[in-house]
Amino acid sequence: MPNEEYATFEDVKARLDQIVDAVGDDSLPLDDALALYEEAVGLGLRASDLLEEGIEARREAEETRAAESDEAPADAAPDEAPAPPQADGAATA
Repeated sequence: MPNEEYATFEDVKARLDQIVDAVGDDSLPLDDALALYEEAVGLGLRASDLLEEGIEARREAEETRAAESDEAPADAAPDEAPAPPQADGAATA
């Protein structure tokens, strides 16, 4: 199964657990153990890819939220600012 088919960390971890169990068997031929080791290395790279994808998706979501919150409401006039509060007894012009 190509590593790209492991869509989640849970999928990767489940396969790695299977590999650990298989390699723990003393009767496993060396060639098979090496093949499983190579697969495990590939799974580690897949986990890294999943992490990078998650980081990028989170960054894009945060940028989208920031851009949406920076937009002024359409009905607010940008030149109008609220008047500062007047202290009691202050003279008004």
